[in-house]
Amino acid sequence: MFFWQLATVLVWCLIGFAIGRRAGAEDGDILEKTNSARCTSRCLTLHMTQLTASFKHLQSDSVLGWCESHRRCAQCLQPCKELWEMVRGLSEKSCEHHECVTSAEFLLSLHSQKQGDCPSPQRASGFAAACVESCGTDKECSGSKKCCSNGCGHTCQTPANLFKGAPLKPKKDMSFSEDHLGHLEVKWTSKFNVSIEPVLYVLQRRWNYGIHPSEDEASSWQTILMTIEDRAVLKDVRPHRWYQFRVSAVNSQGTRGFTTPSKHFFSSRDPFPPEAPQNLRRGNVTLPPDGSVSVPLRWDTPAEGDLPVHHYRVSWSVRGAPRLSQSRRENSRVTDGAATEFELHGLQPNTVHQVQVQAIAYWGQKRLKSPKAQLSFTTALTAAPGQSHFTGEFSNELPISHSSPSIMRLEAAAPHYHDNQLQVKVFWKSRREEEAQKEPTSYLLRWYPEVCTNNVTKREKKATIQGTHFVITGLLFACKYRVAVMPLSGAQRSEAVTSVTTPQCLSLKGKGKKFIPCARDDHHPVVRKAQLRPEKLSVEFQTVNGSLRGVFGWQVSQVAPGQAPITGFQFSWVRVSSSHGSGSSGDAVATTTDTAVSQTQILPPDQFSFTVDALQSDSVYKVQVQVLSAGSSGPSVARTLHTPQPPITTAQL
Repeated sequence: MFFWQLATVLVWCLIGFAIGRRAGAEDGDILEKTNSARCTSRCLTLHMTQLTASFKHLQSDSVLGWCESHRRCAQCLQPCKELWEMVRGLSEKSCEHHECVTSAEFLLSLHSQKQGDCPSPQRASGFAAACVESCGTDKECSGSKKCCSNGCGHTCQTPANLFKGAPLKPKKDMSFSEDHLGHLEVKWTSKFNVSIEPVLYVLQRRWNYGIHPSEDEASSWQTILMTIEDRAVLKDVRPHRWYQFRVSAVNSQGTRGFTTPSKHFFSSRDPFPPEAPQNLRRGNVTLPPDGSVSVPLRWDTPAEGDLPVHHYRVSWSVRGAPRLSQSRRENSRVTDGAATEFELHGLQPNTVHQVQVQAIAYWGQKRLKSPKAQLSFTTALTAAPGQSHFTGEFSNELPISHSSPSIMRLEAAAPHYHDNQLQVKVFWKSRREEEAQKEPTSYLLRWYPEVCTNNVTKREKKATIQGTHFVITGLLFACKYRVAVMPLSGAQRSEAVTSVTTPQCLSLKGKGKKFIPCARDDHHPVVRKAQLRPEKLSVEFQTVNGSLRGVFGWQVSQVAPGQAPITGFQFSWVRVSSSHGSGSSGDAVATTTDTAVSQTQILPPDQFSFTVDALQSDSVYKVQVQVLSAGSSGPSVARTLHTPQPPITTAQL
């Protein structure tokens, strides 16, 4: 028992140490940024005469631009900018001019002396009046305390005139405006300041993921900019994040600290797809006993985007021969989560392969795809021990087969409805024409529907083409066509094959094609989605050890033929508000919004109840139960309930 208690104490100590280190790092960054702003305000104050002659309003970022272009003012700004940009100590050799040296000395004084004045030694009391040398510099004192003399020693004391000369804090209310490009304008209102020195503003932000704002799950505060104006335009705001901002006003005398955190801002723009994976490469090849080739692939994660990468899709194909027997699914796999490696098995030797890797992210139910990173390589037929089994190189172009000069590539565009008929454009390339630059060859194009939803029987159609493209007309809706092309001349006649799947007629009518005659059975067969609905959601409240417990139960609608089976339930709950009576008369109720994050549990398909402990009495909760099925989410039922006060009763939602 003693060891368990000791382990618990050690865990809490480690947690406290980690939190302390994070808070210490934040405080250090804030101090450096504030000192840089104080240094900048001092430089502008030294050149106030020129500034007032050149500018009608000093609270403008153009003032900083003027200082950076003015020789002596720019020399004064040099240590201030270095401290802001590099967040490290200044080099003694970095200054060569008097203006720069005095500015660096000012920064050194800020590092050793905190804001405010030491109080009179006669005012020291308690431990502050002890005749001891408990400190040597202000940095050895916690918070805003300074190391001051008490007449017979030095102790950490609360300073006098802490905010003397410092500008007032801006008002806590901020406004936000986002344009169609996702650029966010943040505005704040400054209070009247009697200081004649230019005031600079240091803006910070933090954010959290989730469907609700949360200060507990938020990132640490990040300093993003320093400005003279009372506004800032941010171009790096990501969607799907809850942002909070705070700002401090600074001049050479110091600051009164940051405003309270602003209200949360959630970007309304849609996120951009992730960027393509970087540095796609292959690893060491292995040769299994069956004579095939295995190739490991690795790549680097894309640059940080709007959304995290959910997984990667790896696709590969053989170049140099038509794929007659392999489907697209057989040559495409997804990684386990956001893993950045994948191994290809069962590759053919002495064959040109093309590999594509694509990053996938999710925005709600919408899937966002990145551009594809491509790599081509050739597997070797044989390899001596210690030699590489194939050669490879990076490429963003489609590789060309080296096995036969008559190999062709056939591709098809998306089917479309034009001139009262469904048609598709197909085009092909012949390596022989690309290399030899000969006269165009005649080609035989053949197509026929392999399968249709209405079981029609159609004969194969042919066309002789002088060129490398053709528009096939008169296609049927909801069919899968086999299309093949073959040159009519040359020693070797290889046929290139592709498939075209036509859309159902009703899908085109929904896109504005109102006058298309559609047959009743002209649609793709689809599997009915799960329409099982949770219902009769109820709750029973219990008091356990002085805590309020809610036992929730529900039923599911009757299963109908063809419906997909349930794979589980998603149970979510969140406290919306709390109500407390004001006075004994009960004629007034105060409502306070609760910012707690919604909590969610995934339950197995055979569980139709869930227990929630530690509910708050006399509060409003929102509860939701949603059906989950393979690959999708089904209907849900959501209710709002008011938790009771003793005595406890059973309530039906």
